[in-house]
Amino acid sequence: MKRLFLLLSSAVCGLTMSHAAYAGTLHNGWDYSIDSFTDGSGGSAYEIKGLATKETQEHIYISISGGSSLAGTDYRHAADGNIGWGDLLFNFTGDTINSANGSLFGVRFAESNDAGVAQVGVFKDVSAQAVALDNAGYKHLKQYYRYGWERQDTMGDLATKQEAYDYMGKTEPLLNSIGDGTYMGDIDFLSNQEAMDEGVDFEHFDASGDNTHTFRFDRSLLPAGEFVATLLMECANDGIALLSSFDERESKDVPEPSMVLSLFAAAFAGSRLRRSAK
Repeated sequence: MKRLFLLLSSAVCGLTMSHAAYAGTLHNGWDYSIDSFTDGSGGSAYEIKGLATKETQEHIYISISGGSSLAGTDYRHAADGNIGWGDLLFNFTGDTINSANGSLFGVRFAESNDAGVAQVGVFKDVSAQAVALDNAGYKHLKQYYRYGWERQDTMGDLATKQEAYDYMGKTEPLLNSIGDGTYMGDIDFLSNQEAMDEGVDFEHFDASGDNTHTFRFDRSLLPAGEFVATLLMECANDGIALLSSFDERESKDVPEPSMVLSLFAAAFAGSRLRRSAK
């Protein structure tokens, strides 16, 4: 069914992104994107296994499963001697990330990274930058793939190399860090137990990394609508994308069978189809 919807949506004239019918996987009220577990160039410290979101009336929750701590990993060939997490970038425009640059939203959650902003928190009007070369990393996706990191679900919901090229660019610098933006608000980190209490469950997908980072921020800081969220390591040794949407409902539910026809129709308008976890 997912392949069928992709074919239908890709036939619609005027669509900016060919992956419009893809979606995350719903489980316990969270929307997950699960990445390949073996495409982290350089080893487990640079592996991203999963990215998940949950929306309530009050908050947006984010959870990330991977190999790196918030402090990153010491590496003498990096400009600052450290390689860690890039920033989480949200694109609500329906365009590619390069075309939308300057109109992105971003979340800086690792205070030791190379972002061009001082605060940890949520930003709007974000101009993203590429910091991979400062971190002994890949200058573009083509180089990353050329070195053999060509796996299924390499970028999570961008499930093929071509989809990753279409959205991130083939030889353009990989945008993975907030260069500039307008600060909007704080983020609050959850302990592992608090995250479990909120329903975080990467183990359901065998996607538990060495580190799980979960935080939340005020719902009003991001708009409603469909988005592509991307998160890359500072070196671009791995990355993940989540295709999802936010609205004002208290929580997201698995679509009921009666909604299938309306979802089918929405595919022709370029909307994504959600699928629930088995």
